[in-house]
Amino acid sequence: MSTSTTYLEKHLMPLVTRVGSNRALTIIRNAMCACMALLIIGSTSILLSNIPWTPLANLMAPAAPVFNAIFNSTTGMMGLLTAASMAYYGAIEYKQDVFVSIVTSVSLFTLSQFQQGNEGEYQLNIDGLGTSGLISAILIGFITLKTLALFKQKNIAIRMPKGVPDAVSESFTSLLPALFLLSILSLLVVIFHFNINEAIAYVMTPICWVLNSAPGYALYHMLCALVFFCGINSQFVIGIAMPFLMQNGALNEKAFQAGEQVMFAATNATDAMIWAGGTGATLGLVILMSLTAKSQYFKKLGRMSLGPGIFNINEPIIFGTPLCFNLLFMLPFVLTPGLIADSTYLLMQYGIIDLPHVTNLPWTMPAFIVGFLMTGGSLTTTLWSFMIIILSVIIYLPFFRIADKQFYLKGQQNTELNNKENN
Repeated sequence: MSTSTTYLEKHLMPLVTRVGSNRALTIIRNAMCACMALLIIGSTSILLSNIPWTPLANLMAPAAPVFNAIFNSTTGMMGLLTAASMAYYGAIEYKQDVFVSIVTSVSLFTLSQFQQGNEGEYQLNIDGLGTSGLISAILIGFITLKTLALFKQKNIAIRMPKGVPDAVSESFTSLLPALFLLSILSLLVVIFHFNINEAIAYVMTPICWVLNSAPGYALYHMLCALVFFCGINSQFVIGIAMPFLMQNGALNEKAFQAGEQVMFAATNATDAMIWAGGTGATLGLVILMSLTAKSQYFKKLGRMSLGPGIFNINEPIIFGTPLCFNLLFMLPFVLTPGLIADSTYLLMQYGIIDLPHVTNLPWTMPAFIVGFLMTGGSLTTTLWSFMIIILSVIIYLPFFRIADKQFYLKGQQNTELNNKENN
């Protein structure tokens, strides 16, 4: 066991640390998280405009246009929000002027969403400002930041005389890189009829295919657990998948709003249901500790961790057991979320449980409540959210019994030793 732990520390942990500290992934993760509050508001609006209880739904019907307007202004503007947040966090990371980075990125992104109409004129594609332009916004944000940094490094800028206000001076400093980028993008869009959203969708097809498949979705959840097992927050894995999950979720919400069939199982809300208790789906382990532990240590740890665990906060159990680098628990910690993710995806794919149409819910929401809310009160998905917790209990049970027995025997030995010393 010690050899395996040493191997993980020597080979896997440096790789995970290096990838997790990557600037690009850090910026994407921060930009996505910054948009989350508005997206939760948008998802809540969808929920309120489609309440599953008919009497209350009829009462709330006059307010539906208000809720739809809120949705269109939040989730419906996801691409535009991402272009701004990418520029903001990228400017901080690369030490660029924040406002200049934001306005340049937003201008470029808006330009990229112009398309030729039926009569030959170019019009802004409003849909592109939302879900279909999300990945485009991320790419354009990076191009903006890198170009601004390159022009600054090469000292290519229009310099204003001393005494000119800083805001004006900084604006003129960014004039040349902004003009350069806008000119190139205008040529691509207008002369060559380049559609960036379609091009990116084509390039990203393999990644989308992986996440939008039962094995790929399971692998994603197992990777999240594996890096957490190594003591590193799983956010860096989530950061890679998050743009695709958010796009899936927003497309589901948009389809549901339009009365169309929702398509995607892999969304943020589905993640929140699968992570019952937090990374590793550890709520089952917490329940075992609280109710069945023979050792006093695990019994106290379980009861202390039960409250946070219900709300998907599992640091007490992660570091108290500990689960990190504890090879006894590696198998259930990594495989449990993978098995649950695979099962959830297949059940949704075959229509046994309902797909999510409310897809951005707070990650601290208990799993069984997520199952209810994300489907507008679907009985099948709500029941499955309880089954997820039961599955977690069953999978962790044999491994916990071994650990509990070890702690129990060790506790008895310590008690006998203390009694001998006192006598």
